[in-house]
Amino acid sequence: MAEDKLIELYHFFQESAVILSSTGLYKAAKWSAEVLNGLPSLTKPQTQKLEMFQSSLEAKDNKICQHEMQETSKIILAKAYFDCKEYDRAVNLLKNCKCSRAIFIKLYSMYISCEKKIQEEFHEILGEKHLSYENKNVSMILREIEQFFNTLDSAEEASYLEQINYSLLYYLAGMIYLRQKDYKMAQQNFFESLKLYQYNWECWNDLLSSCTSFDEAVNVLNSITAFGIGDSKLTKKDDRHGKSSLSGSKHEYNDASEAIYDDIMMKIFTIVIYQEFYQQNTGLYQSLDKLIEMVPGFVFLKTQKALISYQALNYPLAESLFDEILIIDPYNLDHMDTYSNILYVMENKAKLSFLAQFANSIDKFRPETCCIIANFYSLKFEHEKAIMYYKRALNLNKNCLSAWTLMGHEFVELKNSHAAIESYRRAVDINQKDFRAWYGLGQAYEVLDMYLYSLYYYQRACELKPLDKRMWTAVGNCYEKLGKYKESIKSYKKILNINVSDDDVTFVLFKLGKLYEMVQDTENAEIYMKLCFNEEEATGIMTEETNKSRLWLARRELGKGNYKAAYDYASEFNSGTSQEIEEARAIIRECRKR
Repeated sequence: MAEDKLIELYHFFQESAVILSSTGLYKAAKWSAEVLNGLPSLTKPQTQKLEMFQSSLEAKDNKICQHEMQETSKIILAKAYFDCKEYDRAVNLLKNCKCSRAIFIKLYSMYISCEKKIQEEFHEILGEKHLSYENKNVSMILREIEQFFNTLDSAEEASYLEQINYSLLYYLAGMIYLRQKDYKMAQQNFFESLKLYQYNWECWNDLLSSCTSFDEAVNVLNSITAFGIGDSKLTKKDDRHGKSSLSGSKHEYNDASEAIYDDIMMKIFTIVIYQEFYQQNTGLYQSLDKLIEMVPGFVFLKTQKALISYQALNYPLAESLFDEILIIDPYNLDHMDTYSNILYVMENKAKLSFLAQFANSIDKFRPETCCIIANFYSLKFEHEKAIMYYKRALNLNKNCLSAWTLMGHEFVELKNSHAAIESYRRAVDINQKDFRAWYGLGQAYEVLDMYLYSLYYYQRACELKPLDKRMWTAVGNCYEKLGKYKESIKSYKKILNINVSDDDVTFVLFKLGKLYEMVQDTENAEIYMKLCFNEEEATGIMTEETNKSRLWLARRELGKGNYKAAYDYASEFNSGTSQEIEEARAIIRECRKR
């Protein structure tokens, strides 16, 4: 990394951590501070350069609006109320304030206050009342934000600090539209926010949440470039004060040639998009390794690599990466529920037990801790206790996606399909990108013999994870049960284009042979049965499918009058059900007669 860019990143992430913390956006502030601490340490000459750089920026643009200077004391007290979770007091104190920072803190407090009351009121996790909650303040908040932007004086130039405040107001509007599932308006406001200030990670994160498919996310990436996000300064004074995007307007900006911002936010956002949509390629790992090299102490990037490895079903690598993360940052519980999923799949009960005890000793009231403990009980087949801890996680955070999905799995284990369906539906409502919830819905409806519903949900899972053989196997199986054999054949053929193990190949080839037999296409059936049988000769491993294909081919050759070939196939058939063994013997006897 060039020295100048390193110094710039130090300044901007330091600045964002302070500003975002001062406005109550603690998650975004924490993320910026983690990036800051993950950057390579500055030498003494570099520290001096940083001080000079910051001084030059402050001299150039350190203007605070008149209203904010007059209302500073109220803002300080309101922020203290906010920190003490006295949100209504903060709203009341700032009700007549005019500056953008005070308006943001007031409206954000209003939003958080209503969310807190909703959380306290609804205790029944799976009840209908809990599903229909609504924040009653959102209309008032959106209306006030729109009025604020529409009443700005277009002739007055906004200072850099004011632009950041405007950015936060756009972000708040976008967050509300996102909760209302108005993704188009949410994205438009997030774009406006990022144009004004790009170092608010929560804005990038919510922008990603507004994307329901990978193609849409790619379009968002293209739109970010088109919107000119990344410019350090405004190039048109009046554009920043145009009509609010809440009403659907668009601002036009030039790319500032002297822009000093690095595109690190865009790079990280791209990585997270690929991770969230389960995309795998070698370039992804290379880009991620370069970012880790650029910000070596940033645990977030190492976590992304672990999540990508987990999604690629490379459990040993994912486990080792999470081990490294725990060594670097032992009290970090972020995504540790995913680590527990890995240990669960690997059936590492001892390590999962240790992780559960360790997380419980750090913070027993974190949703991640509850999910880890629930996974431990699930591995011990204590499904009722697992469900109790998943519900505890949801009482702490009703939007805990992992808890909803995994609780659905537990209900499936208990044969409670209706409760499982409800859990999976909640997971889908929170995040439509989670293939596990769609796949779980398919399984639950399949248990109820509702194959059309099951097929629909399996297809949604396939769209999200097209390179997972489990998705296509489930789709093919549903088509088969619905009697749509040709569609089932297409589904199973797609598995052959995925990099699968030898056991999976023999299963798919045998299945295709049987399906072609069902549609009375014996020529293709014979081709796939021979391909299945040839797998045994190529690998030297006999599987149930290769053995059954041997008997099928013996039967086929007997029908064609090729008695020697039929005899050879049947004589090598040495395992199976008593009925199959007796059939092989009958074929041998018939061949001897001929």
